[in-house]
Amino acid sequence: MRFNKSLAAAGALGLAVLTASPALADTPTDLPVAPVETSSPEAPVETPKPSEKPSEKPSEKPSDKPAAKPSAKPSAKASASTKAPEKKEVEQKGSITLSSTTAKPGEIITVSVTSTREAITAITSRGFNPPSWNVPGKRTDYRFQVRVSQTPGEYPVDAHFADGSSARAVLTVEKPAAAKTSITVDRSSAKPGDIVNVSVKSDGPDVKAITSRAFSPGSWNVPAGHKEYRFQVRVSGELGEHPVDAHFADGSSARTTLTVEKSVDVKYGVAVSPSAAEPGDKVSYTVTGKAADAYIESPAFWAKITENMTLGTTRTGTVPIRPDAKPGVYPVDVVFKDAAGRTVGTASTTITVKGPVKPVPVTGLELDLSPSKIVAGQSYYAGVTTTNVKAGTPVTITDPAGRRHVVRVDSWGEARVKLTSPKGTRPGAYTVRASLDSGQSTSARLTVVKRHPHTQLALILDPDKVYAGGKFTAIVATSSFGKTTKATITDPSGKRFTVKVGKSGVGAKKFHVPSSTRAGTYWFKAKLANGATDWAKLTVKPRYRASGFTLTPKGGADTGGGLPEGNANFGGVALGGMLIAGGAGSALFVRRRTDEA
Repeated sequence: MRFNKSLAAAGALGLAVLTASPALADTPTDLPVAPVETSSPEAPVETPKPSEKPSEKPSEKPSDKPAAKPSAKPSAKASASTKAPEKKEVEQKGSITLSSTTAKPGEIITVSVTSTREAITAITSRGFNPPSWNVPGKRTDYRFQVRVSQTPGEYPVDAHFADGSSARAVLTVEKPAAAKTSITVDRSSAKPGDIVNVSVKSDGPDVKAITSRAFSPGSWNVPAGHKEYRFQVRVSGELGEHPVDAHFADGSSARTTLTVEKSVDVKYGVAVSPSAAEPGDKVSYTVTGKAADAYIESPAFWAKITENMTLGTTRTGTVPIRPDAKPGVYPVDVVFKDAAGRTVGTASTTITVKGPVKPVPVTGLELDLSPSKIVAGQSYYAGVTTTNVKAGTPVTITDPAGRRHVVRVDSWGEARVKLTSPKGTRPGAYTVRASLDSGQSTSARLTVVKRHPHTQLALILDPDKVYAGGKFTAIVATSSFGKTTKATITDPSGKRFTVKVGKSGVGAKKFHVPSSTRAGTYWFKAKLANGATDWAKLTVKPRYRASGFTLTPKGGADTGGGLPEGNANFGGVALGGMLIAGGAGSALFVRRRTDEA
């Protein structure tokens, strides 16, 4: 439709009439909109109605109002009609919306800006970080994510358009909730030297340090990046109640308290009951002291004993008197040591052994061949284990050819001899026999198999005698010089370990013997891929034996030892990281009483 000034004037005047006072509403003055014409097809339908009303009103009230006033009204309305285009120029060109009108510092919200026709140039707000975002290109639709600033308050969010107009939303930044931090100690009081557990937690800033005069040292720096930290600390010697503070990266802190109490003086002592006993009898002992461990030792006792004193300042147990102990008075000494192995106290008493010593008959003789299967010309070891036989007692070993070899048992009642099968020996089963001068004897079977080519191999244990709880190294040496190969070491339980043999023909592997290992002899086997084998014996001596077990004599008469009876925990022992089953074939020597055989 073409714009018509007369029609615009008529519209303005009509608006004035509707909003004027009652006197103006009744004014009979002729309106200038009557003769308005329009090029619109709909205009002729609407124009007759305004023309009829002015014709009727002059007839009803022809002289109520002056004629000059109506002429002034159209001029005012006409001037108002010229302002209509200005309202269209300030119309909002777009809108801005936020995914959330409220947020906490550090949160991320989504901002969406839409323009009807003008390009978006930037979005600004002090509630954002950063506070200003320039919009790339001539975009009329833009959406992005922004991090909320750290300062609480109400902030306008403005979208700026290319023609200078803008759109606004409001974001309220709420005050952040206080971070939850805490520090706890596993007890409210402790004595100097005690170890306490400290736990620090934070759901906001990182833990920076822990400080307290109750600790030794008094300050612990925490590595960066920890919101939860746990550690152990030794209590200092400064008595009283002390704050324990946790410091955080934002400067805040948390506190608890620890009271350091005076230590009760504990005297070091040992007592034995009864004070006199016969060989083979069991006696009770009581040790008192503040330490990590107490080591109890006496020439009259079967073995050295270790008590864990961290379980209490007083520990009790039982130990048998050596069956071969001669009558007399024997010292009982206790050494108390801290966790670092330093001696912190000692105590002594005596035990009287009543006599005479009872004679102990020979109750056991065992023979083991290692290996029990060989080829003609190969060497093997014949080992004997006796029970209640004095050190140095001769044992005669007769090989399949009838040759006799005399060996003497050591203080453990054991002996070993290296034998060699003649090269012309035919494959088959043969018998090797061991006998004592008393007439007691035993035998073992040796199997000779067909020859197979092999490289020479030697297995050496260093040392070959260790205490329970000690370590040793298994060394393999071959004649295959100049190339790298692998050897397999089999422990007494049959578990295999691979050892890399270097170009020099030597390889090694370390083993650990747990404290619970039975005293006795254990055989280890080394083997190459081509079949070459060798055997070596490890002798384990008991360092100590936990109290409360029924013990019986074992080994040579000079050992005075024994094995627990009726205790399922000693059905097998760990050696070299693996389980060794008690009495597992020829791989393990275990001495037992006759009634246990």
